[in-house]
Amino acid sequence: MIDNQTIVLAIIVSSIATYLCRSMGVIFSSRLKIDSWIFDWIKCISIGIIVAVISKIIIFPEGVLESTSQISRFLATICLIITYYFLGKNILLSVSLGTAVFTILNYYNI
Repeated sequence: MIDNQTIVLAIIVSSIATYLCRSMGVIFSSRLKIDSWIFDWIKCISIGIIVAVISKIIIFPEGVLESTSQISRFLATICLIITYYFLGKNILLSVSLGTAVFTILNYYNI
């Protein structure tokens, strides 16, 4: 059985670990160069992971999304990308329009 001292100790240790990392980030942030190759590499890796996850969701959906047609997912994605690039890289507008296209296509079973 876990007693109150163990819970308090766990909270204290996790708080120290969290705030130690945050304070080190603040201390060393003035020395970091955001245009260095390491930041470009980190950005490329994170974008690659996001693209892989989204592609998996579109191509191999699970759950409720599996009952939708693949063509509606692809058309909504194409609409989202076109809207994003041709209307000023507005994320809210492109996601809203892509969602609307996806909803309409699935409502009419296209």
